[in-house]
Amino acid sequence: MNKQTMPSYLVELEHELADANDRIRLLVAERNTARLQADQKISLREEFRELLGTDDIEQGVIVVRELQDRIKRLEDAGDELLYDNDDMANINKWHKAKYE
Repeated sequence: MNKQTMPSYLVELEHELADANDRIRLLVAERNTARLQADQKISLREEFRELLGTDDIEQGVIVVRELQDRIKRLEDAGDELLYDNDDMANINKWHKAKYE
């Protein structure tokens, strides 16, 4: 190798080394992100299982919809009971609990 080709060869190697280091940093960052996402997924699965009794998404949606229906039925029943009794103090408490 002569002196004229050596500097350009070294510059090329330096660029390749910098590119490789950049790629390694990106891969490490991607790995760290994947680990965080996996940890969050596990945490969410555990939370779903604890709250809904399942970590299956479709089954979880069914459970949530059933709970929403039950809440609606309870609210409707509470509305009927309160308005039938016409007790303003309890009606105000009910509205506060229901809407705030």
